[in-house]
Amino acid sequence: MKNKIGFLFLFSILHFLNGCNFGPARPAGFPDKLYPCELTILQDGTPLQGARVALSHQDENKKNWGAAGISDAEGVVRIYTYGKWQGAPAGTFKVTVIKQSVEGTENKEITYTLIDEKFAEPNTTPLELEIKGKTTQTFDVGAAIKKKIPN
Repeated sequence: MKNKIGFLFLFSILHFLNGCNFGPARPAGFPDKLYPCELTILQDGTPLQGARVALSHQDENKKNWGAAGISDAEGVVRIYTYGKWQGAPAGTFKVTVIKQSVEGTENKEITYTLIDEKFAEPNTTPLELEIKGKTTQTFDVGAAIKKKIPN
């Protein structure tokens, strides 16, 4: 019985040291390395909570590796690639920021954007980010607005 327990223990250790992957399998072609990326989003100097932040890779061959996150109460966003793996691949990115609110009743909801719309699209946002290693950066999206989004 001792030998059986010893064998199972040894097998478990070897399995662990061999790089057992307990997380989800990475898709084919997934970047070899992701770098921790933490952004702080401010609105007119104040931390912006609940903003959706996405990184749009400027290399056409890497655009399909979506990296994004949502800002917490301090305006801090931890970026995840595909929503599963912490960090983002190296490269140059356009940073988009969206924050909306919905008001009204279930029968008549009105959606408002709370950030200048130029921040919502990669081709109009002035925000850029370069990732070469662990990255932290702060962005300010300007004054608060409240503009109705057409249905």
